[in-house]
Amino acid sequence: MKKIISTALALVILLTFAACGDSKPKDNGDKDDKNTTSTVNLAEGFEFPELESAEVSWLLSTTLDTFEANNTEESPNAMYQTLKLWEKHYGTAVNLEVVSWDSFTTYLSTSAASGSTPDVVYGGTTWFPLWPSKGLVQPLDEYLDLTNEKWNSDIMQQLTWKGKHYVAYGQTPEYFYICYNKSKFELAGEKTPLEHWQDGTWTWTQFKQTALNMTDTSANEYGYAGWNFGVNKSIYPLVSLGNDGSLVSQATNSKVKRWFTELNDFIKSGAKRTDNSDSSFLNTFPAGKDAMIHISPEEYIRMQIMLEVTGGDEFGIAPNFVFDPNGETEPRMTSNIYGYSISAQAKNPKAAAAIIDLYYTVYNNIEKNSGELGLFGKYLNEDEFKAITEANKATHQINFIAGLGNAVSLFGESVGKVVYSPTKEGSVSALLDSYDSVLKAELQEFAGSIG
Repeated sequence: MKKIISTALALVILLTFAACGDSKPKDNGDKDDKNTTSTVNLAEGFEFPELESAEVSWLLSTTLDTFEANNTEESPNAMYQTLKLWEKHYGTAVNLEVVSWDSFTTYLSTSAASGSTPDVVYGGTTWFPLWPSKGLVQPLDEYLDLTNEKWNSDIMQQLTWKGKHYVAYGQTPEYFYICYNKSKFELAGEKTPLEHWQDGTWTWTQFKQTALNMTDTSANEYGYAGWNFGVNKSIYPLVSLGNDGSLVSQATNSKVKRWFTELNDFIKSGAKRTDNSDSSFLNTFPAGKDAMIHISPEEYIRMQIMLEVTGGDEFGIAPNFVFDPNGETEPRMTSNIYGYSISAQAKNPKAAAAIIDLYYTVYNNIEKNSGELGLFGKYLNEDEFKAITEANKATHQINFIAGLGNAVSLFGESVGKVVYSPTKEGSVSALLDSYDSVLKAELQEFAGSIG
């Protein structure tokens, strides 16, 4: 029997998913450089540099207590371990400047004006290329050996501005996969996304049909729920970016038009839950109301841990679909990409670079110790593991639109009102033609405002 999750527990789920002295170095083999809950040396491969000062500040949206709460012997938290290793090695604690996610740009701009900029900032596609174009962060090339294999060169090359690297990134992108309710699929006698993937039939066309087959609006049950179809998660970028800083609208690109036209048709079909502006799908999916959502590895781990405690339906995971209307042969993977940058007015850029380097050393040592795919891999069966590792090989193209001023909100005011509405009609192609001129004006204004 399905166990219905209580309102209080659902709230916990929602909050959980929304979540992220002497400066002379000691001997690099010191036991203090080890994870306190295991014998694994998480700093292995990293040489602590000799610094004039080890005082460094870090802009984040999460407190130390939260990092510590997520740190266990089975799954050490990379950020928590990095902060503690730094403090143990240099005798100086890292100063965390914790502000809300949406306040990062304002905080960084204000602190720059007052001359008190944090050294390390949480950079990524949400603020790129806004931050480098406004001179809020500085190139990393002078401070880090970017030829080291720890760095994800493909991603970092896409995060360049005028030929310089501004975001350090040393991991696999946080891809989004299809999570599905195995219990519901079994009850309906419907072939699962993973079975379709194994048979080579997991395409957008099949995804739409499967979602429709799993929808029963009279019972408030939908084939798909979630927010991963937003413009900032478009499988085709609406803006291309060149090393010279040129920004080009792709709103009239034929592949972009086909994607949003298909998405519009899918939403009009009624197979997607549309009452999820307040993230209600984070409640309805675990409660067994919806058949499929998009999910990140971290979210999937949390869901499985929750189910071990509460019981309930069994869930599975599969790669994203192949977008067959445009003739794709591999999945177009969407992701979150958040690395680290050094602020333009960092008081201690050398220490900033060192602790960023240490963080990714720790992160990759944790992953290596946990096996391929890290802790996420431990929650996958053999078939899921094989499918996910294969899908992760797909070429990944970053979507920059979120880091370009008002481009997202302008899309929502015009194209989005039709695409994401279950009832409002209109030509998506014509709307994108109209949006193209608006986007070009926005990009021109963005470029013109660069100091």
